[in-house]
Amino acid sequence: MIDRRSLMQGAAGLVLAGVSGMEAVAAAAGKAVGEDGKLAMLLQRLAEEWLRRSPEEATRYGFDTGANAGLRRLLDDRSLASIEGDRKLAADALAQLARIDRRALGAAAALDFDVAKFVYTTLRQQLDRYGYMDINLRPSPYVVSQMNGAYYWLQEFLGSNHPIEVKSDLDAYFARLDALGTTLDQETERIRHDAGMGVILPDFVLAKTIAQLRELRDSQPGTTAMIAPVIERARAKGLGDIGPRAAAIFRKSVVPALSRQIEALQALTSKAQDKAGVWALPDGEAYYAASVHSNTTASVAVAELHQFGLQQVAEIAAQLDTSLKAEGYARGSVGERINALNYDARFLVSEDDAGRARLLSAARDALDAIRVKLPAGFKTIPDAPIEVRRIPVAIEDGAPGAFYSEGVGDQPGTFSLNLKTPSDLPLWRLPTLAYHEGIPGHHFQAAVLKAAGELSLFRRLVRFSAYTEGWALYAERVADELGIYQENPVGRIGLLQSELFRAARIVVDTGIHYKRWTRDQATQWMIDNAGEQAGAAQREIDRYCVYPGQACSFMVGAAEIRAVREAARRKMGARFDVREFHDLVLRSGPVPMDVLKSAVGQWSGVV
Repeated sequence: MIDRRSLMQGAAGLVLAGVSGMEAVAAAAGKAVGEDGKLAMLLQRLAEEWLRRSPEEATRYGFDTGANAGLRRLLDDRSLASIEGDRKLAADALAQLARIDRRALGAAAALDFDVAKFVYTTLRQQLDRYGYMDINLRPSPYVVSQMNGAYYWLQEFLGSNHPIEVKSDLDAYFARLDALGTTLDQETERIRHDAGMGVILPDFVLAKTIAQLRELRDSQPGTTAMIAPVIERARAKGLGDIGPRAAAIFRKSVVPALSRQIEALQALTSKAQDKAGVWALPDGEAYYAASVHSNTTASVAVAELHQFGLQQVAEIAAQLDTSLKAEGYARGSVGERINALNYDARFLVSEDDAGRARLLSAARDALDAIRVKLPAGFKTIPDAPIEVRRIPVAIEDGAPGAFYSEGVGDQPGTFSLNLKTPSDLPLWRLPTLAYHEGIPGHHFQAAVLKAAGELSLFRRLVRFSAYTEGWALYAERVADELGIYQENPVGRIGLLQSELFRAARIVVDTGIHYKRWTRDQATQWMIDNAGEQAGAAQREIDRYCVYPGQACSFMVGAAEIRAVREAARRKMGARFDVREFHDLVLRSGPVPMDVLKSAVGQWSGVV
């Protein structure tokens, strides 16, 4: 009997070398028998089919080599016709999964089956709606916004993630840069299509989106995030100065397409309203319920979710009250005292590049400090490099405070900070942010999964916000358990404020999209109850407006991970080892929360 984990490890290696996945599975197994083998073959084929439909993901996963090398010259098809193809793929996948007898599957295969069933059911339902859904199953009703669209996502992909090793890589890069014009036009067509259904950005988001598109269009090509890094990378590889050719392509193909997209959005300004919530769009309440489900991967009623957020805010605020009083902040509400701490001169840097450099340095120091403490909480500790960078200036107006991007191939992961206004990021907040985005949060999560090796290609492709973001929020508390704040009580206030912020996100997200709060109402609630500064709070609220439900995934996911950990601890007693638990959660890979609960239950004997 062949161990399925070893089988799929060998298969994944062959696939990434350019061999057909189905052939790879057969080669590794000798022959596939039983329902486990049938499922493995099916998921491998579905994964390859998805990668061929998504050349950008193919590059991220090293699939664009050998027989698939032509994918490296292409960008994803974002046309209306392609969306129809995605619908068919999801429907066909569900039909084929229905032919698998789940009762005959082993434990690992059953987990894979449940993940696949959730993925394709969600895709099938959401692709029937307007807007956009990404690989993380995060829907947005708007194809292009201040933080969505090819102009937003493809800058870093082209500039930093597209491989630049040999001349053929440069040729592929130029082909992709040229194709960006077509990609933008495909999205422009969808903007007009959805607008015909009554789907138009809120006026405040529309204005911000147009401004960002104009800034990119009017930029000097060599300074953009899609070209500047490639100039340096090509020079470092001895491939010459690619600046002039890239600039020519940018002006010929990209600039006109950006102008057409700007014109299409400008044409909607007279129809745009100030209503922030998706409830104002066609079938908006159903859209929001589906968005909450796909983001949280949990069956929770929206009304109950709002109350859960309020409860969490109250409990965390009580803890903050005690911690703030210990630091001499005793007067006013918790939100007022956090806001006062935001302006404490001890924790502010200068509003210039020197201040930005200090923040980047502090983030690197925080990551160095937590690394030495990891053995107490983890068994698998990969030596995976991470770089701390500034978010590109061209998109920072609409970007969140920070985000993490996994490296492609041997490239390091990147922890990017929004440094438009350095005072938005006082130093007391920075350690927890580094632990969330970096170690033991997103970067560590991605590194362990990459080191695990035995997950199938399909399982490596799928991602869930509740799992990825829930882990990162949970990891903030793990850093505290490892003693990182023992000599930094103000830094621990940063931990509590971060948790308060994520709980408040649930309240304002459900407030905007379910209770029909205005943009100003939601922003002020965040300032008053989470101690957020006005500028940062406004950016966050605008983010929730275009990604309904996604803000709820953090706290829901973290709460679920804590709940299954506690259930396992109670069941196992002295046998419980938190390092083993963390290995199980991380090496299982991204799963819906209900699937994680089942897996941990089997491991611990709870179920």
